[in-house]
Amino acid sequence: MRSSILLGTLLLGCMLATGEAAQPTAEEISQLGDTLTPLGAIKAGNAEGTIPAWEGGVCSPPAGYRPARGNEGIPYVDPFADDKPRLRIDAGNWQQHADKLDDGAKELFRRHPDTFYMDIYPTRRSACFEDWVYRNTIERAMNPRIVNDLGVEGAHAQVPFPIPKTGVEAMWNNTLTPDMAYVYFQIDSYLVDAAGRVTRTALQDVEQAKPYWDNSLSELQADDLFWAVIATTIDPPAQVGTIQMRHQFLRADMKTPLAWTYLPGQRRVRLAPEFSYDGVSTTSGGLLLFDEINGFDGKMDKYDFKLVGRQEMYVPYNSYMHEHAPLDRLHRPNHVNPEVMRYELHRVWVVDAALKPGERHVHQRKVFYIDEDSWNIVLFVGYDHSGAPHHYQQFRGIQEYDKPVFQANIFDLYDFNKRSYLISNRYLTPGLSGRLARESYPRNFFTPSALAGRGIR
Repeated sequence: MRSSILLGTLLLGCMLATGEAAQPTAEEISQLGDTLTPLGAIKAGNAEGTIPAWEGGVCSPPAGYRPARGNEGIPYVDPFADDKPRLRIDAGNWQQHADKLDDGAKELFRRHPDTFYMDIYPTRRSACFEDWVYRNTIERAMNPRIVNDLGVEGAHAQVPFPIPKTGVEAMWNNTLTPDMAYVYFQIDSYLVDAAGRVTRTALQDVEQAKPYWDNSLSELQADDLFWAVIATTIDPPAQVGTIQMRHQFLRADMKTPLAWTYLPGQRRVRLAPEFSYDGVSTTSGGLLLFDEINGFDGKMDKYDFKLVGRQEMYVPYNSYMHEHAPLDRLHRPNHVNPEVMRYELHRVWVVDAALKPGERHVHQRKVFYIDEDSWNIVLFVGYDHSGAPHHYQQFRGIQEYDKPVFQANIFDLYDFNKRSYLISNRYLTPGLSGRLARESYPRNFFTPSALAGRGIR
């Protein structure tokens, strides 16, 4: 009963307009670590028993984990390999489960009734993070605030708004979802076109810094980076040596995200303002929009973000099967092979974003489904100006129990207009590096001058 009352209170708060919101009360904060998890999820299971209580997640490697490099990374052992589906949703019964399906999944059922289905597995609330992430989030819960509808201040090494009151707060929780501070990995992406042909769009080396999650640092200043990344293309041959670098800042109301590119043919570094909003990523086969990276990327100035509330949804989760699958088993014409997909019933925060009057974007509306246990986006639907689903992302989250971090930046993106899809960020592919922690990066590593020095001539 106590959880039901609490949920009702939170949902009432969620109906507030977007923008600056009142800070959580002392009574609300006292629920963190009690009826709520330290990051703000409802600790109890649901009434039907189909969502279990959160018991801490998978915080250490299971038996049989033998990483290829040192003590971290791939190959990951599936902690739930013995699970069997408890339900299959297909063309014959999907409408009976429509209240727990997003519009992207419904579109796949309509378009491909003979081949698309969803196997629903037992729900495993596997998300787990370092103890200091939980401690910081609870102890500092009163500090963060939204500034001018766009930026955030007073936050460091914590989920800033574990009890969100607005859509902007929930989106910042996703942008600042717990992660390693410094990391190297490779990503491997493939385009499957309308004819079922498969083309590698990019294999990239990625160096990434998130000083926001460096717990040894004090609070970041307004002009400090909270996220920086350099991605160097190493395949296909026509793009070898192309380098992209991006910077983002907590005070997005003061500092616009920045992007640079190095093209070997030009042998120079240039600012790349097109790397934003609905500009199209050249390493995605023409499908991924820049503001769809990680589900959402960049400034929140084009949309009004409304926090709808929590909802039970069937979402990809604990997707070890997908990551272990060889490429030829992974793809099928029109959609990913359903045999390698694992869906579970989870509570998610729903954020509905409507394009502001006078703004231009290929998407009139965006809807985000954010996992309550990790604050990762697990589903995204982008609607065109006719109101039809245009882009649909399914994020294949797994618990990286060697860190521990719940990672959900690996995704499949469907373009319903082009009848193509992108299998992206397969950094768990055998032969690649997985995600490997770095102690830090030199101070000038993520700078245009350093980028020029790294370029191929």
